[in-house]
Amino acid sequence: MTRRRHTSNGFVLAEALVALAVAAMTVALLTSATWGLNAATERRAAAAQTSAVDWLAARRAMTGWAAGVTAQGIADSRNSLIGTASTARMVVAQTNNTPAAGPYVGELRIEARGTNRFVLIAAQHPGLRDARVTSSNARQTDVVTTSTPMRLLYLIPSGPAGQGVWRYETGSGAEGLPLAIGLEVGTRRMITAPIHPTRSASCLARLGLAGVDDDDCALR
Repeated sequence: MTRRRHTSNGFVLAEALVALAVAAMTVALLTSATWGLNAATERRAAAAQTSAVDWLAARRAMTGWAAGVTAQGIADSRNSLIGTASTARMVVAQTNNTPAAGPYVGELRIEARGTNRFVLIAAQHPGLRDARVTSSNARQTDVVTTSTPMRLLYLIPSGPAGQGVWRYETGSGAEGLPLAIGLEVGTRRMITAPIHPTRSASCLARLGLAGVDDDDCALR
């Protein structure tokens, strides 16, 4: 009888130790899993925050440059803004959003880098006043990176009511300056930057109030 009691007591102790070990392993797994989920959530939040900052920078660059676009007149529009689906260049006059001294050419360029990686680049070509040319001393930065193809597009004036049609290139420039520049990711237009001027600033400076009604001063 004494031998059986010792055997039973030893068995109960072993069971308790095994139960404690299983409990400790369970707590460790749960803690590890929770930490992993928290870390993943923090990484996703950080990525979303970085993406939002990047898109804000892209929007500011596009709207700031578009606000500073002007031309001598409709016939001069290609000198002031020319664009395709992958590149847009525009002569930017000095404004509150463009503190660089004097006009310059602002360039938006989309490049594919590797598999499923597309980058929007913003570059400044100081001292240039013709959107059809670039320089070798451009200051540029990567603004937005996506895994979906990006394209630039342009709202071209069309129709007597002044409504526009979105196209992926500015074409001959016969319609004058676009009404807006857009950035498309996949099939979604993420940014729309309006081009407000309808009259040439230099033409108005030359002709005065008479230039307001002069067709030579029209930009579109």
